[in-house]
Amino acid sequence: MRPAIRKDPQKNFLDPADFETPALQLFRRQFERNENYRRFCLAEGKKPGSLKNWKEIPAIPTDGFKNLVLTTFPVKKAVKLFRTSGTTGRGRGAHFFDTLKYYEAAIGPPFEKHLLFDNARLRFFFLMASPGEAADSSLSHMMGVVNRRYSRPPGKFYARRGRFFFKEMLADLKKEKGPVLILATAFSLKGFLDFLNEKKISVKLPPKSRLFETGGFKGRAREISKKSLYVECKKRLGIPENFCVSEYGMTELSSQFYSAGGRPFEGPPWTRTLVIDPATGEEAKKGEKGLLRHWDLANRGSVMAVQTEDLGLAHREGFELLGRAPEAEIRGCSTAYEEFLAS
Repeated sequence: MRPAIRKDPQKNFLDPADFETPALQLFRRQFERNENYRRFCLAEGKKPGSLKNWKEIPAIPTDGFKNLVLTTFPVKKAVKLFRTSGTTGRGRGAHFFDTLKYYEAAIGPPFEKHLLFDNARLRFFFLMASPGEAADSSLSHMMGVVNRRYSRPPGKFYARRGRFFFKEMLADLKKEKGPVLILATAFSLKGFLDFLNEKKISVKLPPKSRLFETGGFKGRAREISKKSLYVECKKRLGIPENFCVSEYGMTELSSQFYSAGGRPFEGPPWTRTLVIDPATGEEAKKGEKGLLRHWDLANRGSVMAVQTEDLGLAHREGFELLGRAPEAEIRGCSTAYEEFLAS
């Protein structure tokens, strides 16, 4: 059930009749109240009333969350701060929230659509840190929300004090009679599958069991393709590929994107994504890869338009995620932002 959002001019952002009107309204609000974003927009020659459509709303690079305070409210009024992992070696970004009601409301609909599509009663097994262990992690906070809201009975976290407890999780999985949902990062899932391989153990999880997997191997020495990961899940856990769901999210956004069974990622109706040619800063031609740029109506207290360093390819039904872009392409798309910082 979606949490009600009241007393707000954009209370229907979860189900917008159209995207453009609320997007331009939110741009005006953020331009007026977010000083650093306003300066960036003016440097780009953009302001409310001068834009033809939502595609022209200036997108702040993810590095902006490292270099600038991006809020529409005084920082002292923040109720929550999420930080990026810092795997790029350029410091950690900071995303401040004056309320979590929009962030938490945005979690539900896409999670329900892609993971609770059949209304199965699932117990959750988390191969990641709990909110108590990682208070500034947006992913851990999200896991706490879905655990409280959907796991029946309440789920359990198997990453504690910087360690994964694979043996404990295996023992608990073997006890389950009903379907389960394993929620893991790609790295922690690979670790669990390696543990099962080393022990030559295969677990036949109950029918309708499924996987939520997120993140890649940023900053890690070893990598594995998504396809190989899902093949191992089928072999060691009995979860078929069409029940393996990949989530793509980032600290700088409030909404998430999902891909089921290897299909393109799709976002909820209050988001938009374009693939940007780093050489021109404009939308890439059909069939050409580029950098992903997202617009997120749930990102109310910061900046709704975010330019990522993720490489992607547009599809009719969403986008394909190709990994992190090479440094040269990132620099090509961030020239205007670097000039703004230097001004």
